[in-house]
Amino acid sequence: MEHAQHRPETIKDNRFLSWVETTGNKLPHPFLLFVYLAIFVMVISAVLNYFNINTYNPKTAETYPIKSLLSGDGIAYMFTNFVKNFVNFPPLGTIITVMLGIGLAERVGLLSTLLTQTVAKAPRHLLTFFVFIAGICGSIASDANYLILIPLVAMVFHSVGRNPLAGAAAAYAAAGAGFDASLFITVGDALFAGIATDAARIIDPDAYVSAVDNYYFVASSVFILAIVGTLIIDKVVEPRLNNLHPLSTMIKERPTAEVNMTAEEKTGLKRVALFTLGYFAFVMALVLPESSALRNADGGLIPSPFLKSLVPFMFFYFLGIGIIYGKAVRKIEKVEDIPDLMADSVKALATTLVLFLAISQFIAYFKWTGIGNLVAFEGAHFLQSVGFDGYALIISFILITCICNIFMTSGSAQFALFAPIFIPMLMQLNIEPAFTLAMFRIGDSSTNIISPMSPYFSVALVYMQSYKPELRIGTLMATMLPLAIGFLVFWTSFLLLWTGLGLDVGPGVSMYIN
Repeated sequence: MEHAQHRPETIKDNRFLSWVETTGNKLPHPFLLFVYLAIFVMVISAVLNYFNINTYNPKTAETYPIKSLLSGDGIAYMFTNFVKNFVNFPPLGTIITVMLGIGLAERVGLLSTLLTQTVAKAPRHLLTFFVFIAGICGSIASDANYLILIPLVAMVFHSVGRNPLAGAAAAYAAAGAGFDASLFITVGDALFAGIATDAARIIDPDAYVSAVDNYYFVASSVFILAIVGTLIIDKVVEPRLNNLHPLSTMIKERPTAEVNMTAEEKTGLKRVALFTLGYFAFVMALVLPESSALRNADGGLIPSPFLKSLVPFMFFYFLGIGIIYGKAVRKIEKVEDIPDLMADSVKALATTLVLFLAISQFIAYFKWTGIGNLVAFEGAHFLQSVGFDGYALIISFILITCICNIFMTSGSAQFALFAPIFIPMLMQLNIEPAFTLAMFRIGDSSTNIISPMSPYFSVALVYMQSYKPELRIGTLMATMLPLAIGFLVFWTSFLLLWTGLGLDVGPGVSMYIN
């Protein structure tokens, strides 16, 4: 009878999910999408040039014609600047540098050990909360966060007599819906900052967005999201799953929660902790003196060479802890192992580098033709005419982002599409580029867990099916939906409160430019 009562709802869910999946599958590969967009910019620039449409230079307050990419000058520009557009694309060097460091720490097993121990050793009454803290901050481990955390948390929940399906849901929500929040500076921070910088330079050639320009807000968001996620899992999701799929129906035997470390892993973590303290003291010694070369001309830190040097500081830190831990666990036995492991970590960036080749050309064309300024100027006027400012603007932008995120789950691809349009447009309304990025983070994260387009949607389903083989996509969607909505509502509300209190989202970065 239970299955008969829930069948209509499942069919309805599946029809909706089928529509989402079919629609999403019609989107081209992100690389091809930006190739098509670059071609579109070529054609539209020629059309606008033919009709003598003028664009606006916000720096000089002058107007000038849209430049055609299909003219002699345009064709010469595309061919002579093809390599330059790619090589000078701001996120390119940043993400490779950061990944060389973080990738080494991941390859020697340090990040997975930290994730495992954080969850397995958590007090039972704080288990869900620790899962969310670990999962949200685990985005520093990139894809490994999903692959390690979901089965681990399901097992730990099961071992302490809680529903493993709820554990898997909590881990998936933390890793997916909280992806763009963290207590650490991540590869994503560096990547988004680079794309935002390139987009902001459509309006201001001297614009710069750093990897820490959202840090105050995203670091505080970790605790808000962990509390919200804990309440939804413990009060809504797990009671519902206990009714529909009680613990007694799980096909796996109840395991032990103990996840022991080897002596080498314990030694490695102790050495990493000591290195972290020493490295922090070293950085403070470089930065604290008022005469430090890493401070600005006035002796301050906002802005300063130090903030612009965070990427190399991150690189050397992760390189250091990766080498120390790798030697302790014998993943690094000779010096030659270090560059080999670093090279292996960069292989994971192959897809991103291919995508960057197309994105860099699209943004460069958008900027060179003057279409970026035109869209920014006219779009800003439209938003002003309909009265979109302040809270209405924040809510509208986040909703647009989260809806698009269901169909385009690559955050870098979506931001590369949004940034050259929305960042210049909102700069015309006096909105800081870094604040636009803060809004984007909320929409880009919240709906990750309800998108069948996400590769980890099926990963989460498979892990859950290891406990309940008859589980279907509709059950997963119904389980994750309260978490997606909860994160979206409370995270947006938190940004509105943050803005209302006049707090900076990062060092020296508020909502408004002036």
